[in-house]
Amino acid sequence: MIPVAILATVDPVLRDAALLSLLTDLPGTGVLAQDLDPDTGTLRRIVSDQHGIAEDSTRPLAHACLGCAIREDSVPTLESMAAARRWERIIWALPVSAETAPAARPLCRPDAVPGLELATVACVVDADQVEADLMGDELLADRDLALSADDRRSVGEASAAQLGHADLVLTIGEDPVGLTLADHLRGRRTLRSTLFGIRAEQVFAPRHSARHAEARIDPCRIQAPDAPDAHGVWSLDLLSPRPVHPGRFLAGIGELAGGRTRSRGRFHLLSRPGRVAVWDGAGRQLSIGDGGPWRVGTPSTRIVFTGVDDDRARVAQGFARMLMTDDELAGSMRVRHEDDGLDGWLGAR
Repeated sequence: MIPVAILATVDPVLRDAALLSLLTDLPGTGVLAQDLDPDTGTLRRIVSDQHGIAEDSTRPLAHACLGCAIREDSVPTLESMAAARRWERIIWALPVSAETAPAARPLCRPDAVPGLELATVACVVDADQVEADLMGDELLADRDLALSADDRRSVGEASAAQLGHADLVLTIGEDPVGLTLADHLRGRRTLRSTLFGIRAEQVFAPRHSARHAEARIDPCRIQAPDAPDAHGVWSLDLLSPRPVHPGRFLAGIGELAGGRTRSRGRFHLLSRPGRVAVWDGAGRQLSIGDGGPWRVGTPSTRIVFTGVDDDRARVAQGFARMLMTDDELAGSMRVRHEDDGLDGWLGAR
């Protein structure tokens, strides 16, 4: 079986540096690199190795869903690369800022691509830039990194998604704040190493577990980081069996989502029994959506905050205020049938 390593980043220079380092250190490695051009609506595919470019083609996007378009181009290309028997291992470099989870899932299915196995999902970050990326309000579009004309994600949202799903986090830079943030935001059962300090063959070590990777990004199974607070970086795990009060929740969103924090988790509403409401905040943006039915345990509200400013008390107090009180829970039948004002985020009840 030929091992495949998925590589992701929010920095095109880092992607090129990582590919050059791996190709130089480990001959016999093939590279599939993809880039999306939102202005022309095209996808460019480059297949290369240490000897140069083997294929360079550009075609119109075949699917409105970017994740689907990337998969529809990559799977047959990976099949062709495996059939060529030219490479001992393959790096799949995703378009800059693309999420890794949608790319990894097809390769985790049995015999999805004959002759290939997904070994590692890796992301590359610059420790000297991580704090600005995750805590700032810059959009991908501001850096010409948006994947489509309507891609309004922040740099922090894209970077946090990659960090949260990755098995391996590769870093350059030495800023202790950035390194500590990476440790707080990468999942459990993952590894962090310096890009130029790790042996290339270790990038292809079989460490990807679909079950563990999906658990790291599942709001029903969110966990607090196991990294200690340090260098001004902290994490706060807020958990309650109580549902949120829709009115106070809406009124307090600004307080909880504001500040320089990364937050992720879930909440539940009596007006939407059995449904997971997802909370995902980064880069001064907040995404709230319906996460489907509850999959693990009983409904609860749990949000993990990671920040760099000492405003933990503000966050904890804001979280406590949005929870329903005993008196409100006593009148819960009335609340269940009231309009919760969240149809715009969670869909019609």
